[in-house]
Amino acid sequence: MKTISFNTGRGYTVNGQRIAAGQLDCGRVIFVDIDRGLDYVTAAPCELSQRAVMHAYDYDSTTSAYGIIPDYDIREAMLSELKALAAKL
Repeated sequence: MKTISFNTGRGYTVNGQRIAAGQLDCGRVIFVDIDRGLDYVTAAPCELSQRAVMHAYDYDSTTSAYGIIPDYDIREAMLSELKALAAKL
């Protein structure tokens, strides 16, 4: 999975707001916000970029990862990978 990670600089925690995202085969983007403890998938396919992820996040163009990736093991492996990536920021 192709991934990106970034810190928005928003002051949710002393670490800011660390986000990691990955492009799914369907074109949607799965992402985690480790400082707020949230994860989502974009509601529609989008570019894997900070701008596109934050636009979907800020304007609630997201959905639950559970419906998009119903297999527990696959979904949790993806989320774990993204959380680990964001934690390095």
